[in-house]
Amino acid sequence: MHNRKEYLRHLLHTEEWTIAEKEWMLQYLDENDLSELEALAAEEFNTDLETVKHTLDRKVAEDLLERIHRDMDIPAPHLSQPKRNTARIYTRWAAAAAAILLVAGIGFYTLTRQSVKPQVVATNQERKTIKLPDGSLVSLEPGSTLEYPESFSEDTREVSLKGEAYFEVAHNDKQPFVIHSSLINTTVLATTFNIEARDAGAARVVVVSGRVQVQAKGQTAGRDQAMIITANKSAVYSKATDQLQMLDAEDDARFYAQKRSGKFMYKGVTLDKVVSDLERYYNTTIITHEKIRHCVFNGDFSTTDDIDKALTLIAISLNANIRKDSSVNSYTITGGSCL
Repeated sequence: MHNRKEYLRHLLHTEEWTIAEKEWMLQYLDENDLSELEALAAEEFNTDLETVKHTLDRKVAEDLLERIHRDMDIPAPHLSQPKRNTARIYTRWAAAAAAILLVAGIGFYTLTRQSVKPQVVATNQERKTIKLPDGSLVSLEPGSTLEYPESFSEDTREVSLKGEAYFEVAHNDKQPFVIHSSLINTTVLATTFNIEARDAGAARVVVVSGRVQVQAKGQTAGRDQAMIITANKSAVYSKATDQLQMLDAEDDARFYAQKRSGKFMYKGVTLDKVVSDLERYYNTTIITHEKIRHCVFNGDFSTTDDIDKALTLIAISLNANIRKDSSVNSYTITGGSCL
């Protein structure tokens, strides 16, 4: 991050914050003692509270002030309308509070009110498909969460993802589509791709078609460069090493494309790749013996089929048997041979 004080000053004068800017400010409030913000407030805002734009929702303002007062270990006063004879605001808590009120009035509140996000959560048992306000489609994996606005702004389309999802983004050159996750931001114009952001230590983007720009949030100043990823490639970020890498991902791209189409189709594909797809899709473990792992398989599975039906087809094609262990959610393919 460049000069933090200047960045704070920039936010105080910005009329509408992006999701990333809002997240930065919330993190700043969590991790700092507010003395820097107090000093900046004294510099920038030497007028009474009545000069602050009073568009701030009462409940939002009270919540913000309570948070600041808690951090400062002082009682939170009742939020009231300022009067013309209000005392100057240069006490320690009031200076910081005034700054936050102004931030909320011209920035945070604008973003909160205009970008209230319906939150869609896919349970551990289901996948969900969401149609966004611009017509883009998102296939949300089990246990994942997507936040998005009721309507996008004129300049950008921004959503937040926790977990994994497949995106089919509607084309709009003038309105970039941005997906925020804990470790990376992904920017696209029109493409299909999958994002995995479940692990707090790693994140991955696989592009099925088109181009995306991936930016690691952890990258330090001087290395802060975006990476352009094209079809059949992936961007993988590790928080431990703070490295963003581009890798080949043809098999992954094929998997996501077929999953989205509703059918997995195999012609002359080795069994180990077929089993890998089934493990990922059904979230289970499938054990195969070495002698059949490289056997060639031809067949189709519908995404509406249960795993028992899919494995039965494999067993028939290889003259093998299936053993199920429900206690650990695993299957073993025994016997069989390459026919």
